[in-house]
Amino acid sequence: MRRLFLGFLPLLLAGLPARYLVQDASSRAFGHPLPGLPEEALEAFRLGDQAFQRVFVREDGLGPRFVHQSCAGCHVGDGRGRPLFAERSEALVRTRAPDGQSPHPLFGLQLQDHALPGHTPEGRVELYWEEVEGRYPDGTPYRLRRPRLRVLDPEGKPVPGAYSLRIAPPVFGAGLLEKVPEAAILALEDPQDQDGDGISGRAARLEGGLGRFGWKASVASLLEQSALAYREDMGLSTPLFPEEGRAEVSEEELERVTFYVAHLAVPAPRHLPEDLRGKRLFREVGCASCHRERLGGLPAYTDLLLHDMGEALADGVAEGAASPAEWRTPPLWGIGLTRKVLGEEVYLHDGRAQSLEEAILWHGGEAEEAKRRFMALPREDREALLRFLQGL
Repeated sequence: MRRLFLGFLPLLLAGLPARYLVQDASSRAFGHPLPGLPEEALEAFRLGDQAFQRVFVREDGLGPRFVHQSCAGCHVGDGRGRPLFAERSEALVRTRAPDGQSPHPLFGLQLQDHALPGHTPEGRVELYWEEVEGRYPDGTPYRLRRPRLRVLDPEGKPVPGAYSLRIAPPVFGAGLLEKVPEAAILALEDPQDQDGDGISGRAARLEGGLGRFGWKASVASLLEQSALAYREDMGLSTPLFPEEGRAEVSEEELERVTFYVAHLAVPAPRHLPEDLRGKRLFREVGCASCHRERLGGLPAYTDLLLHDMGEALADGVAEGAASPAEWRTPPLWGIGLTRKVLGEEVYLHDGRAQSLEEAILWHGGEAEEAKRRFMALPREDREALLRFLQGL
């Protein structure tokens, strides 16, 4: 199925922007198929949607330890999740040994904080928020929050290690990003900052190609990303990652989910004429240096490169080709519909930012100068830039 249908994407990319943008600003904005799919492909998309929504149970091979029971349980409305650890978590914790590099001796690469009856979760998470206060140069105060984690063993004892809180990123538009030519990404690299602009993004070079997916660009393809989610998040084996020679998720189901994610459309921007001022400011302060307005012809507002985001966002965990302070530039398309789809606003890898303004204020490292310029803007200019982002 995957070999048969993924060929539609290059044809769509060669068309007008309307071929991958949909006019929907409702709570269902992220869940539409790419416009123009043939009837047979639409049926494949429908079956993939069913697989994405499927809730796994013990009889399906779930677990015995897991984070969630379905793809859709973390990717709410095909968008992002929330930093919640409850009966069914929407977030997860990447785990490493105290050195931040090696797998954790008890948890491996990810904590499994739920378990089937008769089994014990690997541990549990205590999450609380630390407030951070500051002021703009014009005196306007702001208040941010920083997550603090404690990982406990089944007996409630703290376990030393390096831990990174992660919410699920949006999945719409992912198939379009997978089709961006490697050359378009590599052309934006400047690891030694040879042009002296303070931006030194680099591609995540992995064994299977360039990393494009995950907060740290640690996965090169949607097929692998889907198989990893089944394994790490639900404890389910697949043909890509079999267990004892068997797969609990069939090749057909894995391909259906991959097809579904690969063919999710992107909501069209909703800008008013006056928002052009905010777009100009977005460029002038330097946001567009990493959030490239077009990548491979797509208005995704990303370069898919890794950037050092500074100490405040460093999570202490190395992953794939990324150091603890490096993060992939997330696409901004559709970001203004987060509240409509999710019911609230949470941004950045751990959901610490509760508004786009807060997300900007957490930027550091290579983005420190752009943040400084944003903070130095008059209040009405800051608001104009944020309105532009809300229209994406």
